[in-house]
Order: sequence, then C-alpha cells, then structure tokens
Amino acid sequence: MCRILWAFTALLVPGFAMSVQAASFDCTQAREADEIAICKHRDLSERDTEMGALWFAYRRVPMYMGTNGVRYDDADDFLKRRAACGSDAACLRRIYHARIKALRDDFERAMKAVRQQESEAAAVPPSALPAPVEAIITGYTDQCRKLGGALAAGADRPKIMTGDFDGDGKTDYVLNPQNLQCSAAATAFCGNGGCQIAIAVSGNNYQEPIMVLGGQPTLSQRSDGTKVEVWVNSSNCKLSNREKACWASYSWRDGKVSRSNQARPLTD
Repeated sequence: MCRILWAFTALLVPGFAMSVQAASFDCTQAREADEIAICKHRDLSERDTEMGALWFAYRRVPMYMGTNGVRYDDADDFLKRRAACGSDAACLRRIYHARIKALRDDFERAMKAVRQQESEAAAVPPSALPAPVEAIITGYTDQCRKLGGALAAGADRPKIMTGDFDGDGKTDYVLNPQNLQCSAAATAFCGNGGCQIAIAVSGNNYQEPIMVLGGQPTLSQRSDGTKVEVWVNSSNCKLSNREKACWASYSWRDGKVSRSNQARPLTD
C-alpha cells in the first residue's frame, strides 16, 4: 500500500518528469492517424506515456479493485475521442490534458479514501463499534455455535471496511466474514454463491443491514459519493460470457439505497 501511495505522490507532484519519452504503444506499429501524430510530436508522446503510467497505477489501487468496468468504460471513451481527433495535434493535446487531469483527480480521491480507511480502522477498536454493528458480528459467532462449533482464535471477527456511504457524515460499515473460521463447518459463512456480507449504514442507526451473498466487497470513491460494490453470482447479470463477472453496486441518495448489477471483466 505504501509503495502505491508513494507512486501516486510522485505522479501528482507538479513537474514530475517521466524518464521514458516514447509513447505507451509501439510507434513502429502505428497505423492510425492519431497514433502516427502522437509518435510524430514529442510532447504528445510524452503525454501519452504519462497517461499510461497513471492508468497502470490507477488500475492497481486495492480499494478500487472490482470497479474496473467503470475504468474501462472511461478508457474506451478516451480512445474513441482520440481517434476522432485524427492527426489534429491541437485536438489531441486537449483530450490528453483532460484525461490526465481526470486520472490525477481520481488518484487524489483514492489516496484520501485509502488513508481514511486506514485511519478509521486503526482508530475504531472493537469496543467502540456501534452496538447494532457489534450485534451483527455476534450473529456470526452465534451462527457457528448453532452448528456445534466455535470460531478459531484470531479468526473470530470479520473484515471491516468503513466509509460514509449514505452521505450523512457518519461512519458506515461493510462486514465481510470471509476470514472467519468455524470449527463445525468450513462453509458456515461462505459457499459457492459467496459470503454473507453485511452493509450497515448510520442513516437508520445500523438497523436492518443489507445482506449480500457475494465476495470481494470494495468501496468505489466517485465524485457523487462512495459506492459499495460486491461480486455476486453471474445469474444476477444473466451472464453467458465466462470472461466477465457480475458486480452489484449499492449507492445512496437522500438516505435511500439503490442497487444496480453490471457485467465487468474478470481481470484487469
């Protein structure tokens, strides 16, 4: 994590110079008008390289894993706009400037969100969790006990992610029991369909948490707020393409939650 944040900082420093001056693609293979123009103009080649480095790092922000569909959509849109410029260098400079600025803005939001996550995780000991959230955690323990087992020491509390999901300025929680180990059943909390993930928000005093059967919960920090995204069974997207996965996205507006499902690439 520290290495990634250091890379972000370096890329965000004004005047940071890229050591490689070639374009992010092979100029010897350039065939399209926009590609030829980029290879012809050194400043455009440098901008393309800078954008490529930013994109490479952005795809690997741990907190953003699972949001590749949105990122790929943005990247595809950029490539279409770049192709529309053709050999017009001025046009290419404008769209590269906008794309680099957008990636830098996303980095700043990512850095802020990651640091906030780390700070909140360190600052909130189990005893300080809201009682309804602690009750959800106790529920996992009770579930294992009813199966005739007990949770293993050191693997008796779920992974916790925090953020302000519903926009009321208070901390909300995502509880992921993937790491819990019940002596009575290896699949007590997670099965073929995923894990019993709970999303508890402060807007309703953490009551009636949203329960999602899935995996890899992530927080997507966007300009319109923080979204919770969870990998879910492919049947939710009616997928037939094995190269894609189905992600459920939860977002809040005026205290009300909405869910959408989207098919996205399995890998970066």
